[in-house]
Amino acid sequence: MAASTTLTIRVDPEIKQAARARAGALGLSMSTLVENDLRQFINGRAVVIDEDSYIPTERLRASIAAADEDTANGDYTDVTLDNLDDYFATFNQANK
Repeated sequence: MAASTTLTIRVDPEIKQAARARAGALGLSMSTLVENDLRQFINGRAVVIDEDSYIPTERLRASIAAADEDTANGDYTDVTLDNLDDYFATFNQANK
């Protein structure tokens, strides 16, 4: 095996403990579990993020709330999918 490196991630302590317990029951280390998932990702396997597994950050929650408020106030622009290039050209010009 090639030299390895350390990967530091932040994860909910309950998720970490549950994953460690399940991996241990299968005779796997957490490193093996994470490396396997990374290999699957590299090889183009699907990444599934559903409502039960994804917890949005406070920043994302604030952005969603701001977008909802803009929508409620009518402060948005409808864009058809066949006109995205024009929209982004206009958007980029306005935000220079």
